[in-house]
Amino acid sequence: MLSRIANSLFWMGRYLERAEHTARYAKVHYYSSLDAPLAQKKEFVLESILNMTGLFDEYTKNQATLIDDEVVNLICIDESNPLSIKNALNNARENARGARDCISSELWESINKFYHMVNSYTKEDLIREGIYNFSDRIMENCSIVNSKIDNTLLHNEVWSLIHLGLHIERASQIARILIAKVYDIVKAEKQKLGKAAENYQCIMLLKSAEAFDMSRTFYKSSPNLRDTIEFLILNGDFPRSICYNLSEINKCLHKISTKKVDEKDSLEFYVGKIQSAYNYLTVDEIETDVLIFLRDTLNKIYTVGELLEKKYLTY
Repeated sequence: MLSRIANSLFWMGRYLERAEHTARYAKVHYYSSLDAPLAQKKEFVLESILNMTGLFDEYTKNQATLIDDEVVNLICIDESNPLSIKNALNNARENARGARDCISSELWESINKFYHMVNSYTKEDLIREGIYNFSDRIMENCSIVNSKIDNTLLHNEVWSLIHLGLHIERASQIARILIAKVYDIVKAEKQKLGKAAENYQCIMLLKSAEAFDMSRTFYKSSPNLRDTIEFLILNGDFPRSICYNLSEINKCLHKISTKKVDEKDSLEFYVGKIQSAYNYLTVDEIETDVLIFLRDTLNKIYTVGELLEKKYLTY
């Protein structure tokens, strides 16, 4: 396979996953401010959304105050923002077009319809419809596209490259969500909002990863920070945990690798070492300094993506 095609497949997976996580986080947190049991300020929520998407500094350069409609427009459909949902889907569609001959017509059509749906939105449409409905449509279409990836493609190198992008992006997004919410919890502690505020933020964190129900099933108790961190980082059976995604990255790499044995300086060896280390981590080790651990995790995931691009995707 040409590196150009491999690059398109990989980034198609990444951009689709990025759009879905951004939409879900924005939906969960924006509406949490409307029915929160605590007097959560809208500014607190808007800042959390901007922090998770990496847009806080960019926004505050041009605006002194956080304005609902402006923040929503920035993260959803602002074409001048390279990290907006709209631009993520435009890039996903462009990469799918570049690999058109390798993917099924059903997958291409689902991505193309998704692209046209998002590009039909204006700022006025978004204000009228609201971020809840917009985000729902994003997540529904992402589910359709993911089903086409899994059910209409051969599970060969093409599928593996798409899933490499998907799992690298998912692991990095979960790490970013965790960082944003731990930061929110630290802010809530400084404001002396009490233990109830921490528990509420843990619920928002789990819902942002569609993990709330399964966490309660697993622990059989209400969410707390320790269990939430353990579940989203170390649970090898939950599809959005960091450990699970590292395992899937490793499997996909071995599907596209031409070597039977992992050499010490290879990408496969590097990923295998990271996966093994995380498999034997305990939550006590993570709790020593959660933010430092999460930033280190994010850097490792980014390094995997960079090494993968150098080895397989540069053309």
